[in-house]
Amino acid sequence: MKYVLYRPEEMSEEQWQIYAALRDTRSIYDDPFFDPDFARLVGEVRSDTHIGFVSDREGVFAVWPLHIRPGNWARPIGSPFSDWNGPILTEDTELSPQEILAGFDISGMTTQGYMPVSFDKAPELERVGANMTDLSVGWDAFFADQQKRWPKHFKKMRRLDRNIARDFSEMRYAWDDKSDASFERLLELKQSQYARTGYHDVLKAPWTRALFDRLRTFEGPRLRGRLSTISFDGAFAAGEFNLQSDTVLHGWITAFEQSFGNYSPGNRLVQELLESMSGDGLRLYDAGPGLDHYKRHYANLQMPIETGVLTGHAERLTPARVAGRAWRIGEQVMPGKASSLMARARRRMDQIASVETSLAGRASGILTALQHRPV
Repeated sequence: MKYVLYRPEEMSEEQWQIYAALRDTRSIYDDPFFDPDFARLVGEVRSDTHIGFVSDREGVFAVWPLHIRPGNWARPIGSPFSDWNGPILTEDTELSPQEILAGFDISGMTTQGYMPVSFDKAPELERVGANMTDLSVGWDAFFADQQKRWPKHFKKMRRLDRNIARDFSEMRYAWDDKSDASFERLLELKQSQYARTGYHDVLKAPWTRALFDRLRTFEGPRLRGRLSTISFDGAFAAGEFNLQSDTVLHGWITAFEQSFGNYSPGNRLVQELLESMSGDGLRLYDAGPGLDHYKRHYANLQMPIETGVLTGHAERLTPARVAGRAWRIGEQVMPGKASSLMARARRRMDQIASVETSLAGRASGILTALQHRPV
């Protein structure tokens, strides 16, 4: 067995083609975050990017793009924006993710959005459901069924539509908005949301903006970015910057103008883009885990998704990793409220550590979190 970690700039075009071919062999990887072009673009803006290849005499049977962080610890490619991640495997491989990490000499990995490699849940990981909208039956049939399931919500949406028609001379929806102003306003609103709620601003790190600028204009064989927006009388009301493959549209960066909140522009935008994607050949909209108000009303399918820590070389755990393990055990044994507070604090620190690539950035993020959003 051969395990090799490459930096993206070291890889030959043949290796990128092997990566793409392996991804194309299984439909479970038909998601933009498993596209080799996503890893290539992330590699252009983050120097800690590595692409792991596992091969035997018959060829490459596993590819795993990762960020190798201090302490030989791994995080998903593009973390914390990689809503789906994990190794890309042939269907018949028997190696576990832990064995693959150990083969790369990686101590372990913190992950959110991990794609299960089997029906059996990994003991270290927590499994939840990611909310999907399957439009295989077509928009009309899907929409009719959702109205039956959620009559109060769609009655409310019809009322809001009447209010929009009453208060504005025009509601404009753009399925593929190319406007620089719309893109900038979406990011401004998202950053304002982080400041308002006290969450860490993951868009502030220089590499994140560089990645978004690349993705916004990129169009590969199976990967592209898409900005969809709604405006009222020419004023930006809501937007989503999403990634898509040839069949999947992945909900990603969303925000709306607070001044238009009474009109639920975010819900209206989701409804419009679902109808548009159905007519554009896209079959699946991925809204991710959680049951936010819009997700439950527009989802008709859930897929398993996992979060937690995968260990590679257990014998190489550093004091920091031992402390991290003890913290997670504490979450399990402490009473309800204390456990919840510990879990929230850990998730916040994990997010800061994943996006901030410098010690100064991590320290600043932790200080801001303590000042503006105490646990």
